Amino acid sequence: MLGASAAAGATMEYLFDPDRGRSRRAKMRDQASHAVHELSYGLGRVSRDLGNRSRGLAAGTRFRLTGRSADDRILHERVRAELGRYLTHPHAVHVSVQDRVARLEGDVLRGEERRAARAVRRIPGVKAVDAQWRVHRDPSQVPQLQGGGRIRPPVPELLQQHWAPSARFLAGTAAAVMWGLSRRFPRPVAWSVRCAATALGARAATNLPLRRLTGINAGRRAVDVNRAVSIAAPPEEIWPLVSDYSVFATFMPDVREVRRSADGVRSHWEISGPAGRPIRFDAVETSREEGKHITWKSTEGQLIAHTGAVRLAPEEGGRTRVQVELTYNPVMGAAGHAVARLLGADPATRLRDDLMRLKSYVEERRQPAMGR
Repeated sequence: MLGASAAAGATMEYLFDPDRGRSRRAKMRDQASHAVHELSYGLGRVSRDLGNRSRGLAAGTRFRLTGRSADDRILHERVRAELGRYLTHPHAVHVSVQDRVARLEGDVLRGEERRAARAVRRIPGVKAVDAQWRVHRDPSQVPQLQGGGRIRPPVPELLQQHWAPSARFLAGTAAAVMWGLSRRFPRPVAWSVRCAATALGARAATNLPLRRLTGINAGRRAVDVNRAVSIAAPPEEIWPLVSDYSVFATFMPDVREVRRSADGVRSHWEISGPAGRPIRFDAVETSREEGKHITWKSTEGQLIAHTGAVRLAPEEGGRTRVQVELTYNPVMGAAGHAVARLLGADPATRLRDDLMRLKSYVEERRQPAMGR
């Protein structure tokens, strides 16, 4: 009761503060309205996706049952389409179908012929496969097998990087059921089931692969941040500020110091981290086009690996759109980013604030000049 009373008192003080309570309540109303809108939109997507998949499943079932009566012309197209999934050079294979027997001639690479023939044999309507193609271990002497290629076999839904709305809904439902049933198991088994349910629920809620959620083997990409601002100034006035890192400390309070190398490609940064602790890292430019964009990445061995880009695009009325794209891998991946976001210390929040400071800094400098 004491904890609940303290929480209720803190909430009342936060919402009904004489100075900022009104803006806080308005912000909460906006966030609640946005959450309701997102929920309604998400439920609509799930409903449409489930309906479409149900109709597709019914059509697939009819295809499996009635597709065997297709003529040779239709079977020819089915075989060509299926070969594109299992061969790196499907154009090197000639397909002919007669009396529902698929004849395959041409050149293929070793290791692809069995899977491709097996896939063609499973096509509804194909009675047999007559594989007369030539299998090559070394494609260097075969003109038809030159050039790059990529096999695109069908990937199960749960192994894809992004899940469809219906898959996320069913996975989340399964996670909730697993958590509820875990009470009936012994303690060690129950904890294992709950851990699996938590991972499945987080995967369904965020629609991010587990490696990006945890940050393990995610490289520099676990969290994507994209922010933009429109500034009332031409690109030639903004470019000197965004291209010279040494002046960032002028309008970015979190940037303590930036030192550039003699060639201007490498730079050493010191910024304020959580609780004011300094974070140091080295970065190197990967590309630069004067007046338009800069891209960079952190050097190997940094605690927080990241890549980024700053792009300037002119707009009507002498304005400029400044867009910053940041991809980074924090400690604990996207889960760590979510915790930082709750504490108000995530790069997305800081990036938004820094862009607004840049906007104010540039536009305030222009006002005296425009007045003269």
